[in-house]
Amino acid sequence: MKLSRRSLLASAALIPLAGQAQALSLGSGSRVFSEAVRQIGGVVDIPNHMVRAVETEFLTVYGQDAMNTFIQLVDGRSITEALTDASDDFKDQTKLIARVLYTGEITRTDEKGNSTTTVPYYPWSLAWSSLAFAKAPGICGGPKFGHWTHGPLKGREM
Repeated sequence: MKLSRRSLLASAALIPLAGQAQALSLGSGSRVFSEAVRQIGGVVDIPNHMVRAVETEFLTVYGQDAMNTFIQLVDGRSITEALTDASDDFKDQTKLIARVLYTGEITRTDEKGNSTTTVPYYPWSLAWSSLAFAKAPGICGGPKFGHWTHGPLKGREM
C-alpha cells in the first residue's frame, strides 16, 4: 500500500470522530451498556429504540466519560453485583436509566437553573407495555387524545 499525502490527510480528518464512535454505539461497550439497561428494566424484550433512547439521555446528562466508567463497572457483572459496592454517581445513573425506561421521563435544566420535565418516550415506556387493558394516550386510536377522550360510560345507558 502506498501512503499518499491525500490518504494521510483524509484519515487525519477522521481522528476527531474516533472519540465519538462509542457514543454512536459502534463499539462493544455499547453492547455491555444495552445488556445493563435490559437488566435494570427487568425484561429482555425492551425495544432497541428505547435502549438507544436511554443511551442518548445518559450521554446527555452524564457524558461519555461517565458512560465509559459505567460500562467498566458492569462489564462481566450483573447490575445487582455492581450496585452492592457502587458509588452514589453509579446509583444515580441507574435511577436515570430506570426512570427513562419505565416512565419515558427526562428532565432538562437550562442556563438559569430551571428544570423542565417532559415525557417524550412515554408511549414506548415499560409502564405502558405492562398494562394489558390500556394503551398510551394518542396512540390508541381516534382523533386527538385517542379513545382516552371518551369517558368509560359515555354513550352507554345504565
